[in-house]
Amino acid sequence: MAKNAPIRSNRKKELIEATIAVIAAHGYHGTTVSRVAKSARVSTGLMNFHFTSKDKLFEEVFKYLADEYFLVWNTRIQAAPADAWSRLQTMVEAYFDRDVFTSAKLAVWFSFWSDPELRDKFRDAATAVERRYVKELEHQIYNLVILQPRAKPDARKIAVRVAGALSAMIDGFWLQALLYPKTFKAKDAIRSCMAFIKLLDLYYVQREKLAEMDGAKGRAEA
Repeated sequence: MAKNAPIRSNRKKELIEATIAVIAAHGYHGTTVSRVAKSARVSTGLMNFHFTSKDKLFEEVFKYLADEYFLVWNTRIQAAPADAWSRLQTMVEAYFDRDVFTSAKLAVWFSFWSDPELRDKFRDAATAVERRYVKELEHQIYNLVILQPRAKPDARKIAVRVAGALSAMIDGFWLQALLYPKTFKAKDAIRSCMAFIKLLDLYYVQREKLAEMDGAKGRAEA
């Protein structure tokens, strides 16, 4: 039995990947066990052996995509330098990693988010997945903000707001990639995200200079 486990695991992975292709092409309602079996060139009986229902099939697809993304994210973060800028750069790049950022997988993620039936079934799980990564963005943005003396009292609040805005930007870029695959460039999206974060740093640098100028002006007038 143990010898057959890797074979079963590989076959299951192949069936999930075939399901991803079918969902991307036909959506939730157009995805059936028999259609996936045909795409994977296996019998419906074999499909039913691995997945007892359509609901179970979609659960496995969601888990597969979530686990895959976590592996990509974690691998990249483990290899990144420890400073906040490098970590943030790595995190943003992970959203557009070639292993997870494909037209088929984008279509499937948006099916989970936008299809009424899937959205209701997977809302909590999808929210938990997204929140996990936004929290890590918040942490690294906080590490940047806390370096600015005048931002310290509101550092946590600022980090939450900036991370939320950054996450919304990334969601927007994912949608652009889905709608305009021929013109979308991941490198440009990454640059835009990092430019947005750098604006935060520039804001506090300029704020500090203005405060110094106001202080000097006040002393001169006194």
